[in-house]
Order: sequence, then structure tokens, then C-alpha cells
Amino acid sequence: MKKSIADVTSAYQARAVYEKLSKVKSAGFLPADEVRELFANLLKVVADGNTTGSIPFDLGDKIDIFPELRSPMHQQIIVNRSIKNFQSSDSRNRPIVALMEYVQKVGVDSAEGKRIESLLPTMNIRYDELGVLLKVFPKFAAARKEEISVLVFVQFNNGDRLLSEDILKELRNRVRGVEWVTSAGPKIITLVIERVRNDEKTLPERSQTITYSQNEVNMVGAVLLMPRNASYLYEVISGGAEIEYGYVVSAFADGKSIYDEVIRGRVGGEYRRCQNARIQNVFGGVSSAGFVANDDMQKRCSGPSSVSIQELRKDVFSKVVDSVLKVPPIMFVHELNYY
Repeated sequence: MKKSIADVTSAYQARAVYEKLSKVKSAGFLPADEVRELFANLLKVVADGNTTGSIPFDLGDKIDIFPELRSPMHQQIIVNRSIKNFQSSDSRNRPIVALMEYVQKVGVDSAEGKRIESLLPTMNIRYDELGVLLKVFPKFAAARKEEISVLVFVQFNNGDRLLSEDILKELRNRVRGVEWVTSAGPKIITLVIERVRNDEKTLPERSQTITYSQNEVNMVGAVLLMPRNASYLYEVISGGAEIEYGYVVSAFADGKSIYDEVIRGRVGGEYRRCQNARIQNVFGGVSSAGFVANDDMQKRCSGPSSVSIQELRKDVFSKVVDSVLKVPPIMFVHELNYY
């Protein structure tokens, strides 16, 4: 336990050690004074670590079990570290909800609340964080939304409703900083996605029986699991699917073309699976085989066991989204909001 306490370098580890120490206390196999000393050591390590930064607590960490960290001094350190995380373009620690709860706790109009408000322009606030910010700093949230988002109307040509819903879902999942609207208008980019080719083919499934004589089977299996001169048989089931596709992705702003690209190609693959492995003796008797015969069988039976048209469509839609991400205004806001 002493070593675990000394080795703490993160908030997660600190909490894990605390929970482990609590179990030690409940079990009762250490004297109470030793347990108290271990808890005191842990709290000191946590407090010192927060002060020096060797344990970088931020507002997203659960610190309720460490009363030392709830003091004004430690709270200020944690808040400042959280703000610095927001200011860093590559930080993934962005506890926006906890930061806004802290502002509401100290008061939006307090000196601390106004200090945090003044730092908001430096904090790389992203589009998906604006909803939380809107409740506390509505004016800044509205202005920031103008800076880091764009309105886009998507028009689909030569496609059905399922196609439009599937691609739009992929766009919403992958593209950041875009508000997808249902009609064109001023200050709205019109994105046109036209399907010009979509040939889907499912290759017929085939079955092939493979037979190995006993001397072709791995030695252990041949000697221990096969009668003399028996054969090893199994079926290889194979098939596949492919889509030959073609799309045109265009974008217009203020009635002018700002992007145009043709996407074409083919996606597909084959699958193989093995079944009904069995051993057949020279007299015609058959029994199930529960082992792989040799390296050749291992090779034949490896790889995907199925290839579906649905998965291939996702590959195609992904390529369409890749093209959409090249549209200059969309690319700009996406990079602002990406991490």
C-alpha cells in the first residue's frame, strides 16, 4: 500500500488507491492506526501532487473523496489547470460542464466569474460545447457560434430516401462544426451529392471439399487423433460482394460554385469459412475432427467469414464524406472543432 501511494501520478490512480485502501480498512487485517497513517499519506501525496502538478487534477476529475482538494487554494489550482487544458489545441481534457458549474457556483458576476469570461476567447471553445456555454454566457456563445460553424443544406440527386438518410447520418457523425439545415437560403452553403453509378453485385456462394491424407496432417493430430490410413476432410465455403460506385460532390455559396469533385471506384471483397471438419477411416466410418489439420488449412480458413453489401455501402459513404470534408468552408470549421 505504501508503494502504491508513492507511485500515484494521476487522478485515476489516486482514486483507485483510495478505494483499495478503503477495502483494507473494511477487511480489518491492519491495525486502525496504520490504516489512518496510510490515508494521511495518500492525502498528502494527493495535495502535494496537485500543487506541484505531478498529479494534474482538473475539474473533470472526481475529487469528492479528497477533502484537501476542496479548499479554495486547491480549487483555484484545479480551475487554472482546467482553463490551460482548454487553451491547449491538443488537450483532450475539456470538462466544460464542470467549468460552467464552477462559474455558477462562484457567481457569473463575481470577480472569478468575470475572469473566466475574459479568458473564453483563448479557450478554443468548440461547436459541441456551445450548448453548455449558452446557459451561462449566452452572448459569447452566440458570437462564437458565428465564428466556428457553418450552415449547410444537402441536396441529393438520383438517390432514394434511404441513401440520403444514410449519408446524412455519416455526415453528422464525422463532420464537426456544421449545422445541417432543411432548406437553402442566404448565408447557407448548398451541398449537392449526385449518385451517377451504383452497381452492386453479390458473388454466388461456392463450396469445395478439401481432403488430406494422414501423412499431410500435423504429426500430433495424425498420430493421436486419426486411425491408420484415415483421411481428413472439410468444406471451404467462399463468396463475396462488390460495389462499383460513382458520385459527384458539388458545393455552392451565394450562387457560385466553390467545389466540385467526381468520386469513382470499386469496393468489395471475398470471404471464406470452413465447416464440417471430419475424419474418415478406410472402412467408411466418419467422426468429427476438433483440430486444424495443417498450415494449409489454417491459411485457407483464415480471413473474413462474410462480406456484406451493407458494410460495403458504408465504405462508399465514407468516401463521399471524405470529399465533403474538402469543401473549403466545411474543412475550415471542421478543423477548428476537431480534436
